Parts: sequence; C-alpha cells; structure tokens
Amino acid sequence: MKALVIGGGIGGFATALSLHAAGIECEVFEQSRSIRALGVGINLLPHATKELAELGLLEALERVGIRTYELIYTNRFGQEIWHERRGHDAGYDYPQYSIHRGKLQGLLYESAQARIGEEHIHTAYQLREIAQDRHGVIATFRRRDDSGESVTARGDVLIAADGIHSTVRRTFYPHEAAPTWNGTMMWRGAVEYPPFLTGRSMVIAGAGAVHAMKATRLVLYPISNQTSAPGTNLLNWLMTAKLSDGSEPPPRREDWSRLGQLDELLPHVEGIYHLPLVDLVEVIRSTEEFYEYPMCDRDHLPR
Repeated sequence: MKALVIGGGIGGFATALSLHAAGIECEVFEQSRSIRALGVGINLLPHATKELAELGLLEALERVGIRTYELIYTNRFGQEIWHERRGHDAGYDYPQYSIHRGKLQGLLYESAQARIGEEHIHTAYQLREIAQDRHGVIATFRRRDDSGESVTARGDVLIAADGIHSTVRRTFYPHEAAPTWNGTMMWRGAVEYPPFLTGRSMVIAGAGAVHAMKATRLVLYPISNQTSAPGTNLLNWLMTAKLSDGSEPPPRREDWSRLGQLDELLPHVEGIYHLPLVDLVEVIRSTEEFYEYPMCDRDHLPR
C-alpha cells in the first residue's frame, strides 16, 4: 500500500507520520518551493496532543510550545466573566499546548524527514491532474523550478491536505463556488512582551457594539518562552471585527501571509479595550509584522 499526500502543511505531515506509524508507505508533495515557518499561534487541545504524543512528539512539543494553564473570558475592561483550567491542569490525560504554527509545522516536517525519508518529501510540485485506473491513482505535477517539467507519481490512494484552495477538491467539484466569508476580518500577530498572570494563561475579551463600532473580539496567549529579550515570552494576539453581514465577497482574497495595516486595525482597538493586563495598543504597535485574514470557509460537500 502506498499513499500520495498532497500538501506539506500541518495536516499533510501529521498524516504522513500516522501512515508511516501504521506501516503504510507514503510520499508528500508540496507546491511551495520550500517548507517555511509561516503564521503565528495556534492551540493543540488534549485530543490533538494525544495523537502527536502517540507519534512520539510530546518531548518536541514541550521544547517549542507552552502548556496552557487556564482560559479566562473577560469583557473589554478585563472584568472576568468565566474562568477554567485547561489540559493537564483540568484533569485531562494530555496537556493543551499554545504553539507557533510554524514551529509545529517545522517539528512535523523534521520528524517526517527522519522517518519517511527526505527523498519522499517533494517541494515545488504543483498538482495539475489526477487520474484513476484499476491499479490505483496517478497524480501529474508541474515542477515549479526552471525546468517546469511534468512529473507523475503513482499510488494506491491519494489524500488531499492542500488547504482551502485545494486542487484535489476542485478536480472533483469543478463548479463549486468560492469560499464563503462570514463578514468577520481577523488580524493576527506575535510579539515579545512581559508575561501576564501565570505566564501560561489565555484571555479572550469581547466588545459588543460600542462607540459606533461593530462587535469585536480579542484573544491573547503566550506561545513560546524562547525569546531574545529577558523577562519576556512570545505573546500571540488576535483581533476580530465584524465588518459586514457576509453577503459580499471579502475586500481581499484570503491569504494567510497577507500583511495587515495599522490604520485598518487600530480603530477597532483604540478607546474600546481597556485591559489591566496588557497595553493592547502598545502590543499591536510593537508587532513588527502582523497578518489579516477574512474568516472564510467552504460549504459542506454533498454526501
């Protein structure tokens, strides 16, 4: 049995490692020219950590992530609404981790290189066509290098892990509409900043329709203790703002690496959030680069 995995992101490499653990041969194909540490913070809840622990990656997660201790919901003034512990501290068998997305992808990539072999991980391979016969599946790629040559690979199965603009999905559903926007814009960044509360705390603060602004939400949590400035951790922040009812397309195409603009974000923050834990405007202004992303999703496929 051989599987072709399309996409070298978190899902693709986690799939490849799980296949390898089950004794199934696999190859990974990624259209980007290199595997780069993109994005900012994400969270691994205990059920996700369990899967990575069973792949022997718990020690690596400990090195690059932070065990989330607690989650606190507040209003825009920092007044507590709800509070609970997380992961091990909540009694689960596995911890919850806050981690940089690129660091997580990196450790999965390194593990895949070591286990399935670097020769089975292909970058700059853009999927062009899929065909199936009684012997299995044939994938045709275009090399994204100077040659631009066409390359084929054969397997028993093909697994799509190529994201919201999946070529595999488009092959089977060529007339599917574009991703649907829910009208909310999201801005995300990370900056070295002094720890707050336990140093392993996550805060979600919300503001309704105030100061003539539409509903917004703030999320704060540390994702690493490995920083260049003593007395700091890497603080991940996320802001969302409801900009429309979602009946129209987003102002710009969804792209995880699109840089955000201060003049578009700060009106949703200044004069609205007054948190005793952090100076939110300072956090945002101190972030060298942050990213915007319209919250889009695909409709469910027919069964």
